[in-house]
Amino acid sequence: MGRKKRIEKRVGKPASVGSIFEAFLRETGYAVPLKEWEVVSMWEQVAGEQIARVTKCERVEDGVLHVKVKSSTWRQELSYLKDELKESALKKTGCRTIKDIVFY
Repeated sequence: MGRKKRIEKRVGKPASVGSIFEAFLRETGYAVPLKEWEVVSMWEQVAGEQIARVTKCERVEDGVLHVKVKSSTWRQELSYLKDELKESALKKTGCRTIKDIVFY
């Protein structure tokens, strides 16, 4: 007895693994937290070497990036750089959910 071959027609191009994974992250609600964590993990690239030496980016909660600073002098200086740091986070990681930065 011969086996019947089942022929399926494909419609369009097959989806890439990356696009399937991105869709999965969006559908499960993990896309935003993952993108926010990217800002935390890439803090040195986002802030630059000099700022990264005197800070530690710890977490993101409700769109607020929490950054620990070594001194009150640096904390004051960084408060003037919030907008630049948010813009850098967007450029380096594509994260659009960072609305504010708290230095403490």
